[in-house]
Amino acid sequence: MLSDALIIDDDCNVQLLGKMLLRQHGYQVVTASSFGELVRQPDLLNVELILLDIGLGEFTSLDILEYLYDLRLNASIILISSCTEETAAHAIAEGEAKGLKMLGFLSKSKLLTGLTTFLGPLKKAPKAPTSDELAKAIREQQLFLAFQPQISLQHGNVIGVEALVRWQDPQRGVLYPDSFIPLAEQNGLMLPLTWYVIELAMKQQAQWQSRGWDLNISINIPAAFIQAEGVLEAFDQLTQEHQAVLSKITLELTETAGVECLGYACYVLKALRQRGCKLALDDFGTGHSSLTQLYRLPFSELKIDRSFVSLIDQDKEALVITASIIDLGTRLGLTVVAEGIETSAQFTLLVEAGCTVGQGYCIAHPLTAGAFNTWLREYSPSAPITHQTSMLSCSKAC
Repeated sequence: MLSDALIIDDDCNVQLLGKMLLRQHGYQVVTASSFGELVRQPDLLNVELILLDIGLGEFTSLDILEYLYDLRLNASIILISSCTEETAAHAIAEGEAKGLKMLGFLSKSKLLTGLTTFLGPLKKAPKAPTSDELAKAIREQQLFLAFQPQISLQHGNVIGVEALVRWQDPQRGVLYPDSFIPLAEQNGLMLPLTWYVIELAMKQQAQWQSRGWDLNISINIPAAFIQAEGVLEAFDQLTQEHQAVLSKITLELTETAGVECLGYACYVLKALRQRGCKLALDDFGTGHSSLTQLYRLPFSELKIDRSFVSLIDQDKEALVITASIIDLGTRLGLTVVAEGIETSAQFTLLVEAGCTVGQGYCIAHPLTAGAFNTWLREYSPSAPITHQTSMLSCSKAC
């Protein structure tokens, strides 16, 4: 039996037909008729496949796609509607831009005959990984790091990288965080995964130091890391083992990480800063406690969430919010990092707003260590960003 499927459509006839067809292919099917129903019952979205109507009363598929992105869900999505191909193509492009798995568009009039075409490849695709497989992958060192370059937006020089974890699964190939981080969070594996990532980052730092490359490495840490018993002692041991240069390590804590006790978190984070680490508040602006965390915890860096950065060349409000965050961070004496820079226009706007550091596809995709080494040797701060983008657009090593 395959994982559940969800039909989001306010047409009862479409729901019934979709249920029948999906059940014939082995799916257990649930339905929702409105956006409000999904908000009230978010568990409905924990499925493998979603059939999504483009129009849902006052809401559209774009509203649903935004919600799916906010929840960081990993379901495959088929748009169904009686709309034009142009409207559907726009919605698909919007979903793909957010990193969602958009399988395509199917007209409701062709649902009976066309659905199988979409389901065939899904049935052949490898099953989603399990928590036992992830635990084994950590033990057997199947995980590796990709590195996304970070540059000074004002001067152009490379200052460091963000370390991003990947899983080289023997059967499925390379898996990205959205396919296994939720698994780790739900099954108590975030802590061992984080320790493994920190160790990989320290090993890589030592290799770059031996080349004379004084690069900063940013590492994502969850709330579980801060709350772990003996975290400072274990961190000290790892630091000594790898002779890590802590002044060149930034620990990134997302504001949505769920830090329950800011007092205890402040104690641990201050101790890490005293050891030399820099601390970053990641995804700033996406949570409800942004300013509280920024005020009470000892951050040295502020990262603007990509959901704002990706719109600053299209949306006035996004630009105003982004500029305000940059001004806030500057006034607080923080390094401000913009992530998710995708166009030269966004790059220019951030430079004009006084943003300190940037990363994103406009600069470089995440790269394996070997590919990053090559990229760094060829990088030229004086080259126009559009030239470097064209040079790197094919280098999606990870």
